Amino acid sequence: MKKNTAKDYAIALYEITKELKGNALDRAIQEFAALLVKRRQLKQIKPITEEFVRHAKKLGGVVEVKLTTARKLDKITIAAIKQAFGDNVESEEKIDESLFGGFIAKTEDKIFDASLKTQLNKLRHNLSR
Repeated sequence: MKKNTAKDYAIALYEITKELKGNALDRAIQEFAALLVKRRQLKQIKPITEEFVRHAKKLGGVVEVKLTTARKLDKITIAAIKQAFGDNVESEEKIDESLFGGFIAKTEDKIFDASLKTQLNKLRHNLSR
């Protein structure tokens, strides 16, 4: 029997509950929790919840972007970077001074590395050939 991942459980829970409200929703969540207890996987509730939220946002057209920069950027620059990913973007920003300049933007399936550190490493690699 295949072991279900947190993502598998999250997608299943989303599909089961997406149209439910009130008591029906409460009952479905209770049954889901009972299933996790029965399978001894209740400790996965946090990653399941995180995957559930990520899945729901994705289906709702929200693009999550993790933006790493060398220093704090102004709101206009951040807005311009976010706009490249679409109209409905949520971002998490992080500072990493080792980038020297530029930024790295990560989505679920893409990485855009426009950092000075990466450009310098590529230049060094090309010059050493």
